[in-house]
Amino acid sequence: MDRVAVVYNARSGVLLGRPDDSPAEQLTELFGQRGVAAEVRAFDPQTFATDLRELLAGEPDALIVVGGDGTIRSIAERMLGSDVPLGVLPAGTMNVLARDLGMPGDLDSAVRALLNAPVDRIDVATVNGLPFLCSSTLAMMPHLGRLRESARGGLGLDALRLLGRALRLVWRYPRMRLTIVVDGQEHRVRTRAAVVSCNPLASGPPPMPGRQRLDAGTLGVYVARDRTNWDLAVVAAKLFDGSWQRDERILRFEGKTVQVRSSRLALMSVMSDGEIAQLAMPLDYEIRPRALAVLAPGAAT
Repeated sequence: MDRVAVVYNARSGVLLGRPDDSPAEQLTELFGQRGVAAEVRAFDPQTFATDLRELLAGEPDALIVVGGDGTIRSIAERMLGSDVPLGVLPAGTMNVLARDLGMPGDLDSAVRALLNAPVDRIDVATVNGLPFLCSSTLAMMPHLGRLRESARGGLGLDALRLLGRALRLVWRYPRMRLTIVVDGQEHRVRTRAAVVSCNPLASGPPPMPGRQRLDAGTLGVYVARDRTNWDLAVVAAKLFDGSWQRDERILRFEGKTVQVRSSRLALMSVMSDGEIAQLAMPLDYEIRPRALAVLAPGAAT
């Protein structure tokens, strides 16, 4: 690999260390030390489509994204079907895709791993036509996600206030009546938390289970069937100890297509790879097999 294009999320720049140097300077140096020329740009939601076209016009050997799952999803959406592989340097909150691709946690080791990684292709899921690479969450989950974003960087009294708001949300959030259709089979549920994943989840490691494969061509559906707040607390605890798959309070389905219906809602908040949107009901989920080329040091494929 001789030349790469790099897009970094400036909000993740503090994770790169060395505050005297800009993230762009650090990244250019990291790749340059290994004999690889890097064209580096900051991720700008207003201009990234144009920036990406210009970067790809230079015919790089790979396009590297330094950021979290939301930034990666935004870039990947524009690269579906491209032969230029996407590489991931973890610099977000959860870093789900980076972990499932087998990326090391520290930046120096991750760069080394990417430059020696084979190219593979992974599945991409969509909800109402919008792609995601990891998971899409419903019901209470996007609202908790908003609180998490509000708490980013917060300390002291502000963080305690946000924690109080989160606890009140969990306590008061109503159970939603949903019909979930998996490959034509209807399942009627009442829930406060549901997840659709791009390929089924495996048990552990906490707090977000990984996936055994990224190219199985199957959607996983997970619905919390909690009747009390205590049930929800137990399910959360089992997520952390890795035993959630055996809990009868979690319904599990797998299929190629999933539709989520509600007789009471015209719109629903959906959080896909950390990005929240209001989408029209019903929610239609599909999977596009092996639609994205990636650098995969140790992917679950």
